[in-house]
Amino acid sequence: MKEKLTNNLGLKIISVFLAFFVWLAVVNISNPEVSDYQEVPLEILNEGVLEANNLTYEVVGGKNTVTVSYKVQTLDTGTIKPSDFRAYIDLAEMYEPTGAVQVKVEVLRHKNLLIGQPVARPGVIRISTENLQRKRFDLGVNTVGTTEDGYTVGTATISPTYVYVSGPVSKVGQISKVGIEIDVDNANSNRTGTATPKFYDANGNELVDLETDDRVTLNHSEVDYELAILKEKRLALDLKVEGRVADGYRYTGVESSVNSVAVVGLKSNLADVTAVTIPPSELNMDGATGDREVTIDLTKYLPNGVQLAEDENKEITVTIKVEPLESRTYVLHTSQIKQVGASSQYEYEYDRSTINVLIRGLKEDLDQLTADQFGAEIDVSAMTPGENDGEVMFQAFYENSAYEVVYYDHPQITVREIGPGATDGGDETSGTDDGETAADETTAAD
Repeated sequence: MKEKLTNNLGLKIISVFLAFFVWLAVVNISNPEVSDYQEVPLEILNEGVLEANNLTYEVVGGKNTVTVSYKVQTLDTGTIKPSDFRAYIDLAEMYEPTGAVQVKVEVLRHKNLLIGQPVARPGVIRISTENLQRKRFDLGVNTVGTTEDGYTVGTATISPTYVYVSGPVSKVGQISKVGIEIDVDNANSNRTGTATPKFYDANGNELVDLETDDRVTLNHSEVDYELAILKEKRLALDLKVEGRVADGYRYTGVESSVNSVAVVGLKSNLADVTAVTIPPSELNMDGATGDREVTIDLTKYLPNGVQLAEDENKEITVTIKVEPLESRTYVLHTSQIKQVGASSQYEYEYDRSTINVLIRGLKEDLDQLTADQFGAEIDVSAMTPGENDGEVMFQAFYENSAYEVVYYDHPQITVREIGPGATDGGDETSGTDDGETAADETTAAD
């Protein structure tokens, strides 16, 4: 078999070449007709006819070219180009019930080379129409990225502040918001520039397909913006109170829902600001018999050029704490009363071993108080021999306003002269009762 293929191989190769040249000669001499085609862009005429009727359209299938078929002699096939044809549909000729429009073809060049009339495939294009909607949207501003540490996003100024969106009802109906995006990554100064509006649905998702849809248009395609980048600082709250609580009650302090707030502003405006001061007029406790809650609008007390940070609540709740006072009776041993100004020439004797002392204060404070903390004293320097009224002074309560002495038993003190040979006992002594160092305590109603 191999020998048959290789016998006279040279002659066989020459025969193939001769056959090719013979065919080429025949073609050049006869120049036969052949069918050919070109993909030609489809033009759409008289769009204004639909717009005048408040309609928009879409080519069914989305095809924007047609195939133009034609006949030409073989030697001319390489000459014909897509640009030699014009394919178009006229919307003024649309058959409304079905939306069908005939495709027409014009020959722009090399018409003499074509045999017969060219034909478009498809020969009919279907058009889908829909009512046109024009809707106004206020422009929003979205920021992307994170500012430099210690800075925050302020207010944006944009122009225009709204746009009109036009397009098919089904498309415009998907739009819930229109806005621009501003990149603030690592920003520490104001940002300016222009941005293209973006469409968002009700969930905040960007509608990218509508932004690339030629049927959805904006009356402004660019928006100018200036975005303030502000310095951020945390300020303490300085709460001041005024007034007087009802008798039998005591003011014990203030509590706030927050102790500090974040504010923003120009660096120069924040330089000397350390606190937000709430004036006493907001925190009046006149006649209070219990805790008093006050809601305060912080924005009223911010310095000029300073505003609350975006995530801060402008209202805070301040509680003026007021608690009732209790009265409690303590038993004080007279041996615990210091005698001031005692003379070595006299001896001093109490008419009792204990006295009752009624103290008023907060329950928590009274629970921590014992009689040996009273600092009880009696000035005996002016007493003369015989019976004397004892005026007890409670030094500890002069220094501590947490306690108030409501009442105490006034002891009687008998003063006697000491006989010859008595030892000088010094200027100050304790009472003549001995042995007691601790006090008993009972509770009484106020």
